[in-house]
Amino acid sequence: MRRVLVVILFITGMSTLSFGQDHSWAFGFYGDMSVKSAKESSFGIQGKYDLNSRNAVQAQVHGRGNFVSVGADYLFSFLDKRKSNFNVFLGTGVAEDFVRYQEVGVKEYAFVKDERFVLNGQIGLSYYFKPVQLSVYTGYKVKYLVEDENFQPNYLTLGVRYHLW
Repeated sequence: MRRVLVVILFITGMSTLSFGQDHSWAFGFYGDMSVKSAKESSFGIQGKYDLNSRNAVQAQVHGRGNFVSVGADYLFSFLDKRKSNFNVFLGTGVAEDFVRYQEVGVKEYAFVKDERFVLNGQIGLSYYFKPVQLSVYTGYKVKYLVEDENFQPNYLTLGVRYHLW
């Protein structure tokens, strides 16, 4: 958890040092869905800050049942957001997953807590509806569980963001 907080604070600090840029904040809903298993899907909230017309940082909190994830991503857009409402983006990020599960073979209702550090990469498409200041996006994400040294491909991200200022 500390590593995620350090990354979020670093990104926030770097974004405040860029005085001459167009500030663009967006907040909305986020979905992280496994293509292979619907029960591994989770939903939550997300905030995004555009550093300039091609670079952005975002943070999200999402979960389900006994699972919560907190993460931050850096996004690079191939098209200039001031010239095109459609965009293609690449991203990389970190997350900390918090999982509670019942031990196998134990009849008592006792949960074991587990924390997982996750690195991810993503590619996606977004479209900004300027009249209503709303953007929608979808992407393909690959996750890497650091402690387990395990790749988890086949995640689909969906979201909608409202641009406030």
